[in-house]
Amino acid sequence: MQNNTYTNQKKRKVLSRIVFLVFFIILSRYFYIQTITTDSFVEKASDNSLTAIKSIPPRGIIYDRNGKIIVSNRNSFSVKIYPLHYDESFDIDLFYQIINSAYKRSKLLINQNDFSDLIYKHRSRLDKKYKPMNIINFIDFKTKALLSEYKNDFPGLIFSSNPARFYPKSPKISHVLGYLRPVKRDSLKIGGYYSIDDVIGIDGIEKIYETQLRGHKGINYHMINTFGKDLGINRDKSIPSIPGQDIHLTIDYDLQLLVENLLEDLKGSIICMNPLNGEVLAMASAPDYSLSQFIGPLKKEVWQSWNEEDRLVNRSTAGTYHPGSLYKLVTSIMFIDQQLVSLDQKVFCNGKYELEDQSRPEKPQIHRCWKEEGHGEVNLHDAIVQSCNVYFYDMILKYQEKNKYIINELYNYASMLGFNKKTGIEIYEKSGRIPNSDWMVINQGKRWPKRGSMPNLSIGQGSNSVTPIQVINLINLIAMRGQTYQPKLTLNSPLKPIDSNINKYVWEEIQSAMYDVVNSDKGTAFVLRNENAIIRGKTGTAQKISSSTKEQLLSWFGGYIELDEDLISLVVLIEDTNSETKSLAKNISNKIFNYIVESEINE
Repeated sequence: MQNNTYTNQKKRKVLSRIVFLVFFIILSRYFYIQTITTDSFVEKASDNSLTAIKSIPPRGIIYDRNGKIIVSNRNSFSVKIYPLHYDESFDIDLFYQIINSAYKRSKLLINQNDFSDLIYKHRSRLDKKYKPMNIINFIDFKTKALLSEYKNDFPGLIFSSNPARFYPKSPKISHVLGYLRPVKRDSLKIGGYYSIDDVIGIDGIEKIYETQLRGHKGINYHMINTFGKDLGINRDKSIPSIPGQDIHLTIDYDLQLLVENLLEDLKGSIICMNPLNGEVLAMASAPDYSLSQFIGPLKKEVWQSWNEEDRLVNRSTAGTYHPGSLYKLVTSIMFIDQQLVSLDQKVFCNGKYELEDQSRPEKPQIHRCWKEEGHGEVNLHDAIVQSCNVYFYDMILKYQEKNKYIINELYNYASMLGFNKKTGIEIYEKSGRIPNSDWMVINQGKRWPKRGSMPNLSIGQGSNSVTPIQVINLINLIAMRGQTYQPKLTLNSPLKPIDSNINKYVWEEIQSAMYDVVNSDKGTAFVLRNENAIIRGKTGTAQKISSSTKEQLLSWFGGYIELDEDLISLVVLIEDTNSETKSLAKNISNKIFNYIVESEINE
C-alpha cells in the first residue's frame, strides 16, 4: 500500500515537472515573440501592406541670364487605383462626379461604364493585381483634397505626385524652350528610365537638355490597410526623387518680352546677340504658340491649326528665306578681298540693267534696281549705302567674263561667312542653301553657266536661301572683324570661336559702308541714326521663296550697336510685307535699338 502511494507521488512529480517545462517553453516562446522579435514581425506585416509607386521628380527650373524664372513647376497629381484593394463599395458615380467637375489638364483614361469591369479584369491577373492602374493625370491640389475627403468611399485609391510645367503668359519663348509630350513606346527602352505615363522633351531646350532637366525618379511606399484605404507614405522606406538640374539661358527676360511684343500679329523673326561671346540675348519667332497647351493631351484641332499656320516652325533657326540686299555684304566682301574691283570704280545706275539674251538679241533681259529713276554714278561704298542693284549686276557680270564660274567663288565666301551650313546653336536649325556650279547644273540644266543667273544671285535672290541665325552670324563676324563665337543659348556652355580667315582690311571697308547706311542722309536706314550710340546696319527686301507675287515681300534688317565697350547685334525679318510696309524691319529695329540705349543710360 505504501509502495503504491509512493509510486503515485512520484508520477505526479514527474507530470508536474513536464507540465511546468511545457509552460516554461510556451512562456519563453511568448516572451521571445513579444519582446525580442516584435520589430521583425511588424516589419513583415507592414511589408504586406506597402504599395510601391514611382515618384516623379520636378524638372529643372529654367532661368534667364539674370536669374529670372522663365519656366517653373507646379504641383499636380495622378490618380491611381490598386486593383487588389478595389471592391464593390467603391462609389463610381461620386468618383466621376468629382473628377468631371474638376479643373484638369488630362482626360480620364477609363470610361465610367467600363471602370469596374476593367479593374476586376486587372485584379484577376497575377501580373497586374499588384500594379496600380493610372486613372487620370494632372489633377490639381483642390481636386486631390476633395477626393481625399471621401477616401473611405474609394477603396484602392492612391495619389502620386506628378509635377507639371508652369509657364508665364509672357514672354513665351516657346520656340527656344520647346515642349513636352507623353513618351512614345519606342522611347521606353532608353536607359530603362521612362514609363508609359511619363513626359519627354520633344523640341528646343527641353529636348537638348532632357537628361539634365528630368532628374531621377524615387519610390514612395504607400501604406494600405485591409480596407484598401491609403494611410499615407512610409517615409522610412521610401526613396526620395532627385529634382532635375536647373538651366540658365543667355536670354534677357525684358529684351525677350519686348521683341515678342513687337512681333505681335506679324510673321517673322527677331534675334539679338552679343558678338563678343556668341550669347543669344533674345530670339522670337512669330506666330508662336502657348506651351501651356501641352500640359496634358493637346487637342487634335489645335495641333492641326498650328501646323497649317506653321506656328511650330522656329523661323529664327529653321525658316529659310531669300536674304535679299543683305547678301550684297557677302558679294562685297568677295569683291574687296579678291581685289576684283577698285573701291573708286563707278557704275552708272539709271534704274535698270539690260543683259543681252543670245537666244533673243532683240529682247534683252531687264534687271531692275529698286529705285526706278536710278542712283546715278556709284562706287562700291555708295552701292552698299544706297543698296544699288545695278552696281552689283554690272560688277558680277564683268568678273564672270574673266571667270565663268564666279558662282563658286561667291559660294566659297558665303561658306567662310557661315552660310550653307548650320551655325552650331543648341536647338534645331536648317542649313539653308547657297548654290555652286554643280548645284546649278543639276537643277538648272546642262546649259549652265548662264550669264542671266548671276545678277540675281549676287543680290540675294535666285536660288539663295538662308536662315536668320545665319544672317546674324554674318553680322557678328562684321562687328568683330572676322572673328566671333558660335551662337549659344545656355550660359554654362563653352565658347566656340569662329574665324572667317578673311583679310582684316576688308572689315574696315564693310563697317564704314554699314555706318553710312544708318548715318548718311542717303543711307537706306537713316531712320535708325542715334546720337547716343554708334549703329551700323544693312537693309534688305526680297521676294518670298514660296511667293509668285511682287507684293509678298520679305523685309530685312541686320546690324549692330556699339555702347561704350558693349556690342549687341540684331536681325529682324518680317514676312508678307508689300511696297507700303517693306520698311517694317528697320522700324522695328529702331525701337529695339532705342530700348537698348535707354536701358544702358538708366543703369
